[in-house]
Amino acid sequence: MNPTTTLQLSCALLTDIGLKRKQNQDCGLADLETGLFIVADGMGGHQGGEIASQLCVEKVTEHVRTSLDKNEPDSIILQQSIQIANQAIHEMASREAQLEGMGTTATILKITDHEATILQVGDSRAYLWNAEGIWQISKDHSLVQEKLRAGLITREQMKSDEMKNVITRSVGYEPNVRGEVFKVEIRPGDGFLLCSDGLSGPVEDQIMHEILMDGESRGRPLSEAAERLVHAANSNGGDDNVTVVLVKAQGV
Repeated sequence: MNPTTTLQLSCALLTDIGLKRKQNQDCGLADLETGLFIVADGMGGHQGGEIASQLCVEKVTEHVRTSLDKNEPDSIILQQSIQIANQAIHEMASREAQLEGMGTTATILKITDHEATILQVGDSRAYLWNAEGIWQISKDHSLVQEKLRAGLITREQMKSDEMKNVITRSVGYEPNVRGEVFKVEIRPGDGFLLCSDGLSGPVEDQIMHEILMDGESRGRPLSEAAERLVHAANSNGGDDNVTVVLVKAQGV
């Protein structure tokens, strides 16, 4: 790729309560100004999950914004931000008994120039997609993922496993957490999809890709593709909250 090519980003964000939940514990962010995009899926009763996901997004955004001029690698800034968010959530849960045990997933994408940095905690996901296909970049921090790695189940069995919703790492549940970092070079035509498991659970990756490419072939805005992805999740049961963040890079 020509290193002098300038990338122009477009984005869309949509969150939906789904069909069976009484509250939306997801939270998302799409900020073109800072190149920061987040999906957080909270857990915890008495509004704990909703509070945790919102607090995570707020603290990460605040730290990234204050660090833009520090000339530090995005990976370091994101690790710092998730530690700050973790501490804030954990301390609030320690002070308020009704919030005990709350936490959240966090899938964070930071785009700087031609590089995407993803920080992952939990089982929300980050995908890279383009005309050639769709690929999961992040790795789930979940019990079924550990069982898959150990060879105890197949990939086909993951979606029906009784422990499919059990995550092994979250933001705020314990005093400390460390995110897993992934880096991807961005090329013109690449897109990113961040989502909670309310989408990735009921909707196959290939169906997501078909929806995204159909919208692109018709010249439709990303917001319409986000709506169609949420509709697909709800059409397949809508058992969970669903949040979608789409980012598309074009060369100019």
